Amino acid sequence: MAVKVRGGRTLTLATVGALAFSLLAVGGVATASSAGEVVACVHKKSRYARIVNTTTKCRTTEIRMVIGGGTATTTINSGERGATGPQGPKGDAGPQGPQGLPGKNGKDGLPGKDGVNGKDGLPGKDGLPGKDGLPGKDGLPGKNGRNGEDGKDGRPGRDGKDGKDGKDGGTYTTYTKSGSIGGHGSGTASCNQGDLATGGGFTVGKNVTVASSMPGGPSSWTVSVAKGGYGHSGADLKGADAKETDTQETLGQNGGGGGTVYVVCLKKS
Repeated sequence: MAVKVRGGRTLTLATVGALAFSLLAVGGVATASSAGEVVACVHKKSRYARIVNTTTKCRTTEIRMVIGGGTATTTINSGERGATGPQGPKGDAGPQGPQGLPGKNGKDGLPGKDGVNGKDGLPGKDGLPGKDGLPGKDGLPGKNGRNGEDGKDGRPGRDGKDGKDGKDGGTYTTYTKSGSIGGHGSGTASCNQGDLATGGGFTVGKNVTVASSMPGGPSSWTVSVAKGGYGHSGADLKGADAKETDTQETLGQNGGGGGTVYVVCLKKS
């Protein structure tokens, strides 16, 4: 006997007795009808067959089959699909699976945005004093500074001690003596032997320039002249109040190139 079930599968059984034995082994115990038919409930997905009584209703997940005797072929028609049953209880967690292989390195992510500036930290403790550095090279000389302002007058100094009494001095008088100046040279006027020269002067003509007028020694006065210039006179007659005056010789008054040199002398009376 061949039995078609949903999904196109066909079960072929040789005899009703063999089918009954097979179904008893799979699903349980059933009572055959008077016509020799067997009623079975077959699961729609697993094809598990369950033998039931003729009055038993199949479940919504099963198909009812009536298997008759002989070699006829029985076609099983599925009924309307029943409503979905309630969800069963959650099963126990299975054992942990083996660790998977390491994954490949992912691509670098985009740079993140700059974070907000943090608050200033507390001041750190003072560090230890550093070692003295090597002496630096001498710097370049600086420019001369500006002249400072004049300082204030200092305080008057203390009075000095009285000096010792000097020796009694003698009486001195002054006098003048004169000498000739050459046209392109010099002239000297000398005091008497033992007297000192205290000053001097000169008189020259036109076209004569006085180059120098100075003491020629302790008791003389010397004047040096050069050609060129205008006639003039000069004097440093510190003994102008001299009581005794020798005869003076004046040269160059007629426009010549010479002149006269004078010396003021001091003598002890």
